[in-house]
Amino acid sequence: MARSLEAALVEHRRALVRKHRIATARELTRFVNACGFCYAFTEGDLPIPACFEHLATRSVDRMWGWMWEWKDTLPEEGKVYYGKLLKAKPTFVSLAFLPYFYAVHGRAGEDDDYLEDARAGRITEVGRRIYEALAQRGETQTKRLRSELGIESKAGRTEYAKALESLQRLLYVTRVRAVGEGREGYNYTYDLFTRRYPDVVTKAARLSSGAAMREILLRALMLAGAMPAAKIAAVFGWDDDRTERLAVDLEREKKVLREGTGRTQLLVLPKLLMRSA
Repeated sequence: MARSLEAALVEHRRALVRKHRIATARELTRFVNACGFCYAFTEGDLPIPACFEHLATRSVDRMWGWMWEWKDTLPEEGKVYYGKLLKAKPTFVSLAFLPYFYAVHGRAGEDDDYLEDARAGRITEVGRRIYEALAQRGETQTKRLRSELGIESKAGRTEYAKALESLQRLLYVTRVRAVGEGREGYNYTYDLFTRRYPDVVTKAARLSSGAAMREILLRALMLAGAMPAAKIAAVFGWDDDRTERLAVDLEREKKVLREGTGRTQLLVLPKLLMRSA
Protein backbone atom coordinates (compact mmCIF):
# COMPACT_ATOMS: atom_id res chain seq x y z
CA MET A 1 0.00 0.00 0.00
CA ALA A 2 1.34 3.44 -0.93
CA ARG A 3 2.13 5.69 2.02
CA SER A 4 -0.21 8.37 0.68
CA LEU A 5 -3.15 5.92 0.67
CA GLU A 6 -2.21 4.64 4.11
CA ALA A 7 -2.23 8.20 5.43
CA ALA A 8 -5.62 8.87 3.83
CA LEU A 9 -7.06 5.75 5.46
CA VAL A 10 -5.65 6.66 8.87
CA GLU A 11 -7.26 10.09 8.66
CA HIS A 12 -10.55 8.62 7.38
CA ARG A 13 -10.77 6.28 10.37
CA ARG A 14 -9.56 8.85 12.90
CA ALA A 15 -12.33 11.20 11.81
CA LEU A 16 -14.87 8.62 12.92
CA VAL A 17 -13.12 8.20 16.28
CA ARG A 18 -13.11 11.96 16.84
CA LYS A 19 -16.81 12.17 16.03
CA HIS A 20 -17.86 9.49 18.50
CA ARG A 21 -16.54 9.19 22.05
CA ILE A 22 -18.51 6.79 24.24
CA ALA A 23 -18.98 6.96 28.00
CA THR A 24 -22.66 6.03 28.40
CA ALA A 25 -25.07 3.41 27.10
CA ARG A 26 -26.96 6.12 25.22
CA GLU A 27 -23.77 7.23 23.45
CA LEU A 28 -23.03 3.63 22.50
CA THR A 29 -26.51 3.25 21.02
CA ARG A 30 -26.01 6.46 19.05
CA PHE A 31 -22.65 5.17 17.78
CA VAL A 32 -24.07 1.81 16.66
CA ASN A 33 -26.95 3.57 14.91
CA ALA A 34 -24.50 5.86 13.11
CA CYS A 35 -22.28 2.97 11.98
CA GLY A 36 -24.99 0.44 11.15
CA PHE A 37 -22.74 -2.29 12.53
CA CYS A 38 -19.43 -2.52 14.36
CA TYR A 39 -17.28 -4.86 16.42
CA ALA A 40 -18.50 -4.92 20.01
CA PHE A 41 -15.05 -5.11 21.58
CA THR A 42 -11.81 -5.24 19.58
CA GLU A 43 -11.23 -5.14 15.82
CA GLY A 44 -11.46 -8.30 13.73
CA ASP A 45 -10.32 -9.16 10.21
CA LEU A 46 -11.89 -6.06 8.65
CA PRO A 47 -10.88 -2.52 9.69
CA ILE A 48 -14.40 -1.40 10.57
CA PRO A 49 -15.02 0.40 13.87
CA ALA A 50 -14.51 -1.49 17.12
CA CYS A 51 -16.10 -0.09 20.27
CA PHE A 52 -12.91 -0.22 22.36
CA GLU A 53 -11.36 2.39 20.05
CA HIS A 54 -14.17 4.83 20.83
CA LEU A 55 -14.56 4.50 24.59
CA ALA A 56 -13.83 7.70 26.49
CA THR A 57 -11.40 6.10 28.92
CA ARG A 58 -7.88 4.67 28.90
CA SER A 59 -8.66 2.20 31.66
CA VAL A 60 -8.84 -1.31 30.21
CA ASP A 61 -10.77 -2.48 33.28
CA ARG A 62 -13.34 0.27 32.77
CA MET A 63 -13.60 -0.58 29.07
CA TRP A 64 -14.44 -4.20 29.82
CA GLY A 65 -16.74 -3.20 32.67
CA TRP A 66 -18.77 -0.83 30.50
CA MET A 67 -19.00 -3.11 27.49
CA TRP A 68 -19.69 -6.27 29.47
CA GLU A 69 -22.77 -4.58 30.96
CA TRP A 70 -23.95 -2.82 27.80
CA LYS A 71 -23.72 -5.92 25.60
CA ASP A 72 -26.43 -7.42 27.84
CA THR A 73 -28.63 -4.46 28.72
CA LEU A 74 -28.92 -2.71 25.34
CA PRO A 75 -30.13 -5.75 23.36
CA GLU A 76 -32.48 -6.73 26.19
CA GLU A 77 -33.98 -3.23 26.09
CA GLY A 78 -34.40 -3.49 22.32
CA LYS A 79 -31.92 -0.68 21.58
CA VAL A 80 -29.43 -2.66 19.41
CA TYR A 81 -28.73 -6.20 18.22
CA TYR A 82 -25.77 -8.13 19.63
CA GLY A 83 -24.42 -11.42 18.33
CA LYS A 84 -21.44 -13.17 16.77
CA LEU A 85 -22.06 -12.14 13.17
CA LEU A 86 -18.68 -11.18 11.72
CA LYS A 87 -16.64 -14.39 11.59
CA ALA A 88 -17.76 -15.29 15.12
CA LYS A 89 -16.65 -11.90 16.50
CA PRO A 90 -19.11 -10.18 18.85
CA THR A 91 -20.93 -7.57 16.78
CA PHE A 92 -23.42 -4.77 17.37
CA VAL A 93 -25.96 -4.01 14.64
CA SER A 94 -28.48 -1.18 14.64
CA LEU A 95 -32.10 -2.29 14.40
CA ALA A 96 -32.47 -0.14 11.28
CA PHE A 97 -29.62 -2.00 9.53
CA LEU A 98 -30.41 -5.49 10.85
CA PRO A 99 -32.89 -6.33 8.02
CA TYR A 100 -29.98 -6.33 5.55
CA PHE A 101 -28.16 -9.03 7.50
CA TYR A 102 -31.31 -11.15 7.67
CA ALA A 103 -32.16 -10.61 3.99
CA VAL A 104 -28.76 -11.91 2.85
CA HIS A 105 -29.94 -15.44 3.66
CA GLY A 106 -32.89 -15.15 1.26
CA ARG A 107 -35.39 -16.64 3.70
CA ALA A 108 -39.09 -15.84 4.00
CA GLY A 109 -39.18 -16.09 7.78
CA GLU A 110 -41.30 -19.24 7.71
CA ASP A 111 -41.19 -21.80 10.52
CA ASP A 112 -39.68 -24.49 8.28
CA ASP A 113 -36.94 -22.38 6.65
CA TYR A 114 -34.32 -24.18 8.73
CA LEU A 115 -35.02 -27.53 7.08
CA GLU A 116 -33.31 -26.53 3.83
CA ASP A 117 -30.17 -25.44 5.68
CA ALA A 118 -30.27 -28.66 7.70
CA ARG A 119 -30.49 -30.77 4.53
CA ALA A 120 -27.60 -28.78 3.01
CA GLY A 121 -25.43 -29.35 6.08
CA ARG A 122 -25.30 -25.69 7.11
CA ILE A 123 -27.12 -26.64 10.30
CA THR A 124 -25.87 -29.69 12.21
CA GLU A 125 -28.11 -32.30 13.80
CA VAL A 126 -27.54 -30.66 17.18
CA GLY A 127 -28.38 -27.29 15.65
CA ARG A 128 -31.63 -28.70 14.26
CA ARG A 129 -32.56 -30.04 17.69
CA ILE A 130 -31.80 -26.68 19.33
CA TYR A 131 -33.94 -24.84 16.80
CA GLU A 132 -36.87 -27.23 17.13
CA ALA A 133 -36.69 -27.14 20.93
CA LEU A 134 -36.80 -23.33 20.99
CA ALA A 135 -39.61 -23.32 18.44
CA GLN A 136 -41.63 -25.50 20.79
CA ARG A 137 -40.61 -24.10 24.19
CA GLY A 138 -40.02 -20.44 23.44
CA GLU A 139 -37.36 -18.40 25.26
CA THR A 140 -35.18 -20.80 27.26
CA GLN A 141 -32.02 -20.62 29.36
CA THR A 142 -29.17 -22.18 27.42
CA LYS A 143 -28.04 -24.44 30.28
CA ARG A 144 -31.58 -25.70 30.79
CA LEU A 145 -31.99 -26.25 27.05
CA ARG A 146 -28.75 -28.21 26.85
CA SER A 147 -29.84 -30.36 29.78
CA GLU A 148 -33.27 -31.01 28.28
CA LEU A 149 -31.61 -32.13 25.05
CA GLY A 150 -29.56 -34.61 27.08
CA ILE A 151 -26.20 -33.05 26.20
CA GLU A 152 -23.89 -33.48 29.18
CA SER A 153 -20.49 -34.76 27.98
CA LYS A 154 -17.57 -32.40 27.36
CA ALA A 155 -17.59 -33.21 23.64
CA GLY A 156 -21.35 -32.77 23.53
CA ARG A 157 -21.12 -29.38 25.21
CA THR A 158 -18.52 -28.25 22.67
CA GLU A 159 -20.73 -29.37 19.79
CA TYR A 160 -23.72 -27.67 21.40
CA ALA A 161 -21.84 -24.37 21.74
CA LYS A 162 -20.71 -24.50 18.10
CA ALA A 163 -24.22 -25.32 16.90
CA LEU A 164 -25.71 -22.45 18.91
CA GLU A 165 -23.10 -20.04 17.52
CA SER A 166 -23.84 -21.18 13.96
CA LEU A 167 -27.58 -20.70 14.48
CA GLN A 168 -26.90 -17.17 15.72
CA ARG A 169 -24.71 -16.32 12.75
CA LEU A 170 -27.42 -17.59 10.37
CA LEU A 171 -29.96 -15.51 12.35
CA TYR A 172 -32.15 -18.46 13.24
CA VAL A 173 -31.60 -18.00 16.97
CA THR A 174 -30.79 -14.94 19.06
CA ARG A 175 -29.73 -14.16 22.59
CA VAL A 176 -32.47 -12.45 24.61
CA ARG A 177 -31.24 -11.71 28.14
CA ALA A 178 -28.64 -12.53 30.78
CA VAL A 179 -29.87 -14.45 33.83
CA GLY A 180 -28.35 -15.77 37.04
CA GLU A 181 -25.28 -14.67 38.96
CA GLY A 182 -21.78 -15.99 39.56
CA ARG A 183 -19.70 -18.22 37.35
CA GLU A 184 -21.96 -21.25 37.76
CA GLY A 185 -25.33 -19.52 37.60
CA TYR A 186 -24.69 -16.88 34.91
CA ASN A 187 -26.04 -17.76 31.48
CA TYR A 188 -28.32 -16.47 28.72
CA THR A 189 -31.77 -17.12 27.40
CA TYR A 190 -32.27 -17.69 23.68
CA ASP A 191 -35.25 -17.63 21.35
CA LEU A 192 -36.00 -17.78 17.64
CA PHE A 193 -34.86 -14.69 15.74
CA THR A 194 -38.22 -14.45 13.95
CA ARG A 195 -40.04 -14.32 17.29
CA ARG A 196 -37.71 -11.77 18.86
CA TYR A 197 -37.44 -9.47 15.81
CA PRO A 198 -40.66 -9.83 13.75
CA ASP A 199 -40.41 -6.27 12.37
CA VAL A 200 -36.89 -6.96 11.10
CA VAL A 201 -38.10 -10.10 9.30
CA THR A 202 -40.98 -8.16 7.71
CA LYS A 203 -38.65 -5.42 6.43
CA ALA A 204 -36.13 -7.98 5.18
CA ALA A 205 -38.83 -9.64 3.06
CA ARG A 206 -38.80 -6.57 0.78
CA LEU A 207 -35.08 -6.97 0.06
CA SER A 208 -33.31 -9.37 -2.26
CA SER A 209 -30.26 -11.22 -1.01
CA GLY A 210 -28.06 -9.45 -3.57
CA ALA A 211 -29.33 -6.00 -2.65
CA ALA A 212 -28.71 -6.73 1.03
CA MET A 213 -25.13 -7.85 0.36
CA ARG A 214 -24.56 -4.68 -1.64
CA GLU A 215 -25.73 -2.42 1.18
CA ILE A 216 -23.64 -4.25 3.78
CA LEU A 217 -20.48 -4.10 1.67
CA LEU A 218 -20.95 -0.43 0.80
CA ARG A 219 -21.52 0.42 4.46
CA ALA A 220 -18.42 -1.52 5.48
CA LEU A 221 -16.36 0.36 2.88
CA MET A 222 -17.76 3.67 4.04
CA LEU A 223 -16.66 2.85 7.58
CA ALA A 224 -13.26 1.35 6.76
CA GLY A 225 -12.23 3.34 3.69
CA ALA A 226 -10.59 0.19 2.30
CA MET A 227 -10.77 -3.53 3.01
CA PRO A 228 -8.77 -6.62 1.99
CA ALA A 229 -10.83 -8.16 -0.81
CA ALA A 230 -9.76 -11.70 0.08
CA LYS A 231 -11.24 -11.51 3.59
CA ILE A 232 -14.68 -10.09 2.86
CA ALA A 233 -16.51 -13.32 2.03
CA ALA A 234 -15.16 -15.18 5.06
CA VAL A 235 -15.96 -12.39 7.51
CA PHE A 236 -19.55 -11.99 6.35
CA GLY A 237 -20.07 -15.70 5.69
CA TRP A 238 -20.79 -15.14 2.00
CA ASP A 239 -20.14 -17.29 -1.05
CA ASP A 240 -16.80 -16.40 -2.69
CA ASP A 241 -18.18 -16.19 -6.23
CA ARG A 242 -21.14 -14.00 -5.24
CA THR A 243 -18.82 -11.70 -3.32
CA GLU A 244 -16.47 -11.31 -6.30
CA ARG A 245 -19.38 -10.63 -8.67
CA LEU A 246 -20.63 -7.95 -6.30
CA ALA A 247 -17.18 -6.36 -6.17
CA VAL A 248 -17.01 -6.37 -9.98
CA ASP A 249 -20.43 -4.71 -10.21
CA LEU A 250 -19.46 -2.01 -7.71
CA GLU A 251 -16.19 -1.41 -9.56
CA ARG A 252 -18.10 -1.05 -12.82
CA GLU A 253 -20.37 1.50 -11.15
CA LYS A 254 -17.27 3.31 -9.83
CA LYS A 255 -18.41 2.77 -6.25
CA VAL A 256 -15.09 1.08 -5.43
CA LEU A 257 -11.60 0.84 -6.91
CA ARG A 258 -9.00 -1.90 -6.54
CA GLU A 259 -5.51 -1.34 -5.24
CA GLY A 260 -2.85 -4.03 -5.49
CA THR A 261 -3.09 -7.63 -6.64
CA GLY A 262 -3.48 -11.13 -5.23
CA ARG A 263 -4.16 -11.78 -1.55
CA THR A 264 -3.20 -8.25 -0.55
CA GLN A 265 -5.57 -6.52 -2.96
CA LEU A 266 -7.78 -3.84 -1.40
CA LEU A 267 -11.23 -2.56 -2.27
CA VAL A 268 -10.97 1.19 -1.74
CA LEU A 269 -13.36 4.12 -1.70
CA PRO A 270 -12.59 6.06 -4.91
CA LYS A 271 -12.35 9.42 -3.13
CA LEU A 272 -9.56 8.13 -0.89
CA LEU A 273 -7.57 6.60 -3.73
CA MET A 274 -7.88 9.76 -5.81
CA ARG A 275 -6.94 11.91 -2.83
CA SER A 276 -3.75 9.89 -2.37
CA ALA A 277 -2.77 9.92 -6.06
